[in-house]
Order: sequence, then C-alpha cells, then structure tokens
Amino acid sequence: MERIEEKLKDIEKEYLELQEGIIEYSNNNLKSADLKKRGSKFGIYEQKGKTMMLRLKAVGGELSIEKFRSLANIMKKEEIPYLHLSTRQNYQLHEVDFEKVKDTIELCNSKEMYFRGGGGNTFRSILVSTYTGVDKRNIFDVMPYARMVENEVFFMDKAFDFGRKLKIGFSNSLDDEFVMAVQDMGFIAKEINGERGFKVYCGGGMGRGSKIGHVLIEFLPEDDLLRAVKALIDLFYDRGDRVNRMQARLRFLVEKMGFEGFKKLYLDYFEKETIKNGKISKIDYEKKVKELKQFEMTEDSEKFKLWQDICTKETKFKDVVSLVLYVKNGDLTAEDIEKLYILMKEINTPTIRATINQNLVIPLVHKSAIPYIYRYLNEKIPEIVSETISIRGQIRACVGAKVCMIGVQDSAAIADAIGYELDQLAKEFPQYRKIIFKEAKNIRISGCPSSCAGVPVAPLGFIGLKKKINDKLVDCMQVYMGGILTESVQSLAFEIPNLILPIDEIPILVKSLFKDYLEVLQVYDMTFSSYMYERRLEEF
Repeated sequence: MERIEEKLKDIEKEYLELQEGIIEYSNNNLKSADLKKRGSKFGIYEQKGKTMMLRLKAVGGELSIEKFRSLANIMKKEEIPYLHLSTRQNYQLHEVDFEKVKDTIELCNSKEMYFRGGGGNTFRSILVSTYTGVDKRNIFDVMPYARMVENEVFFMDKAFDFGRKLKIGFSNSLDDEFVMAVQDMGFIAKEINGERGFKVYCGGGMGRGSKIGHVLIEFLPEDDLLRAVKALIDLFYDRGDRVNRMQARLRFLVEKMGFEGFKKLYLDYFEKETIKNGKISKIDYEKKVKELKQFEMTEDSEKFKLWQDICTKETKFKDVVSLVLYVKNGDLTAEDIEKLYILMKEINTPTIRATINQNLVIPLVHKSAIPYIYRYLNEKIPEIVSETISIRGQIRACVGAKVCMIGVQDSAAIADAIGYELDQLAKEFPQYRKIIFKEAKNIRISGCPSSCAGVPVAPLGFIGLKKKINDKLVDCMQVYMGGILTESVQSLAFEIPNLILPIDEIPILVKSLFKDYLEVLQVYDMTFSSYMYERRLEEF
C-alpha cells in the first residue's frame, strides 16, 4: 500500500493538469483533443453533454462487495447518475460533472480503486475468464496471476507511455482460447506433469486490421510470467510505431517484421530480462464456500424455473452455483448497486465480477439461496429478472452515439429493435424460443468502427456509419459475418462487401437470418456460429 501511495503522489501532478485542463476547456480556452491527451491515460474522457466518463480498472472485473458498495456511495456523494459495465470488465462512471472529476478520482483512490491505464496509449485493464477458480473445467485459477501482473506493472512507467494501447488477458481453460488469441498477449492456463504454466498467444487484436494472434510460447513456466510481460512492454515501448497511429498496435509490428522475426526479437528481450514475479496470493475458495449462507425456501413458478435455468451455472463445489445478473445496456444506478450489496451481504458472498457481456456474475452462491435471490430481485430490482429472460438481454451493444464522442449510431436502440424482432420470431416459433435466446448472444453491435462490442469476433455483427444513398446521407450499418472458433475452424468475422444497410433494415435482416437458421435446424444439427460461417462462404 505504501508503494502505491508513493506512486499516486508521483502522478498527482498529472491529475492536477487534467483538472486544470477541464477548467480551461469549460472556459473555451482548450481544445477537446488537448483535453483528451491529459485524461485518456487514466480512462477519463469527455462525453456528449459536456460531462466526463471515468473508467476504473478492476482485474477480471472483480470487486469485493465492500468496494462495490463504495462505488454507490461515491456516486451518491458526487451526484453521478449511473455506472456502466464495459466489454473489458471495467466499471465506468458516467456523466460526471467537470468540477467533480478530481474529487471522484481521490475518493476512488482512497478505496484502492485506480484509474492509471484505464485508457489511452497504455497497458490496459487485464481481461480474465469470468468463472476462473470456480469453474468445473478450471485447469487452475488464473486470477492471482493476473492480479500480480497488474500490481507490478502499475509501477512500470514505460507501460503507460506507448505509441498505442497494449491489452493482455488470462484464461483458466481452453474455453476462452479465442478470446486470448485476439489479445496483444493472451495467457491460457496449462499444466505439464503437475507443473503450472501458460500457453502464450501474441499479436492478436480487434479493431482496424483485426488479427488472430500467433502462439508465441507453447509452455511458459509460471515463474517466468512477469518476465514475459515485462519483455513485451520493453519491446513495444522501444519498437512500437509512434508516428502512424493507424499502424501502431502490436499486431502491425508483428505483421511488418513477420512472426518469426518478431518472435526472435521478443525472445532476445525475454532472455535479457531478469525481473521476478511479485507476490502471488492464492484465493481460498473453500473457505468462502463454507461461509455462504444457506436458506430454507422454495419457489416453483414457471418463471422462476426459466430464470434459474438461464442465470445459474454449476461450479466445482457441491451445492454451489455462479449466478449471472443480466444488466440492460450494462447500466446501474447507485440505488441498484446498494440493493445488490444488501443482497450479497445477506447471502454472505464476498465478491462480484463484471463480464465482457456487460453483465455481473456472483461467483459463489449456495443453491438454497436461489429462491430467496429471485424474490428479492423481483421486489427490489425487477428489471434484472425481466432482462435475464429477455432475448434483448443477450445482445451485446456498446454505449453508442448518445454517450460516446466518436459514436456514429445509437447501438443500444438498434439492439432494442433487434430484440423486439427476435421476440416476435420466438412467438411465431415458440418451440425454438430457447435456441433463439441462446444464440442471440452472438449478435454484437458497435456504434462506430471501434471494436468495443467485439464485432471482429462476432458470428453476426454490425458497425455504425453513414452512407450517401440517392445523394442523401443515411444512418447505416456495415454487416459482418462468420466469426468462429472451433477445433477445425478459426476465423474472424468478415466485412460483407456492399452489405451496408439503413439502420431500420438491420432488425429485419437479423430476423430473416434467424428464421433461415431455424429452417436449417430441421435438417442439420449446427450452432448459429457455424451457420453464419457457412452462410458467409456460400452467399458472400
């Protein structure tokens, strides 16, 4: 903690410069682009409506329930209307008044919630598999390793002064291999003869020039983890493009050098690096499980059974499940957070995690508590229950043009319209409602060419833009299809040539594709991902 306090003192000057910049900007004495330069490295950006967004880093999206409650208290004190769950497991405070930014930063820092690396050309938030440590398919828990890396990198100044951002992630099993393959550096838990280590991907990424990464190291012993990360930080700091922003991500350096050339250079850095791992504090899940509160309550309604089936996932612990809380558009008020805190306190669970699908997961819940949780949510936050069983709740969309300064289209509104059309389809074919519901998670919508919603890996994705049609500028979306990862096929989504449609035609297209998919299921047993991959090859 002392170390962190010293580093926070070092960067206090930058926070002050940001606050001064906000004042200058509000008085029209500073350009928006110059304000962005001061705030982006902390994940602090201007929003539409002359307010700010502050992005908190949380390794793997995990917070103790006490920190979660602290967010609600800070939001109330600073009159912050809502918090947004990002697609990189971050917690974003939205519509923060200019004059309250500095106080909000200090309040969050005092609760050990930090902003350094929340955005800009920095070492970004570390992605971690949502169910690590509790999943039945767990190889080993990667959360302690991710925390160690985050804690050590926090003090490496080079990691916050790149030519472009650097993203890494950790997976506890092969289930998230594709997610790790599209990171700048991705680590997948691996064991050989009882020795722990990682399969390491490098050079992947989403956005302009999306790429599936290469296997850099087939087995990295756990003792070399920080050494591997530090080698990449130094290499990217030294060799990353600082002139052409459009070619500055790590994947472009790999492409320019060729993978073998890049690998040789990386291994040179790795061999010279001598840094040792910091403290890796293992998590005692068994102790947490023993402390979970048990209930004597039952619930037999059909709605409860549907909700339970959708939002609970078995863990490796007897009579313990993980619980998904579906959050519409990923937005929560301070009151919502406070109510969730009271619930988690009552069932005596210690942590909550944000997911890449903009939802929340309570990793450990005793099965007997599920009826109690259902009744509590139905009474206190009923929209979480209704969102859980809605098709719209499965569709992933970014915040869109209503909030984001670079947004072109209102992606959330388009997701609402798609959800409505798929609901109508489910009414036409009630026997397929479960399938439509399950596969709707493969739809991803970004309001601009950025990859916030993960369109480059989507079986069906849309990116917002404007296009001239009959000499009139029309709100449109570019269609992407075919993102898939199976043992036999690995592919990013393809931009379908000339398939740029007005936004009011997008929901109709989605309904038509799903209807065709249901017809295919009459003959073939295949996933929607496989169907969209085949459809792309056949028709486009």
